Amino acid sequence: MRRIASFAFACVLSLSACSGAGSVLSTGGRSKPDKVIITVVGPSNVARVLPGASIPLSATAVIGGQNGTSTVNRFVWSASLVTSGSYVANTDGGTKPCNDVTVTSGGVTQPYGTDFSIDITIDPTNEANVLFTAPTSIAAPPGATLATNYPYCVVVTANALSGSSSSAQMLATGSIVVAVVNPAAPEQ
Repeated sequence: MRRIASFAFACVLSLSACSGAGSVLSTGGRSKPDKVIITVVGPSNVARVLPGASIPLSATAVIGGQNGTSTVNRFVWSASLVTSGSYVANTDGGTKPCNDVTVTSGGVTQPYGTDFSIDITIDPTNEANVLFTAPTSIAAPPGATLATNYPYCVVVTANALSGSSSSAQMLATGSIVVAVVNPAAPEQ
């Protein structure tokens, strides 16, 4: 009888230890996300695209170290050409370096960065989902020449928002590096 009482007491203690916390993936009662995770929608999470093609991306606002999902589903998206870094090149998580897109003006060559936010199409029924369409070519600034070295990388960023349009507040952010690869060597 003593064992049954001890077992019952242990069960009550273990259940009460979880009260308010829920489960292993508990958010501790918090609702504000800590970060945003962006993934590729499709069979793999390799963010690689050909110039002129589109890649579907999806954002999820998460809470805590176990990435408990948040109810936040409003995002502001942006994209920009980066001048350094690396991208995930295969499903095993192996990375490769991003190449520079360079601009030459007045005899000086330097890495070129520009905004590609116009190349994002937001799903009108769910703003957590977008299509990023890599430009077929990058326009050079006036009076300059541009050299595109494949693969070059674009960072696509999602900022989670709360509140109405007039009082929206940025809660968390996340990004993914998308490699724009050479059409002649798409497995770069």
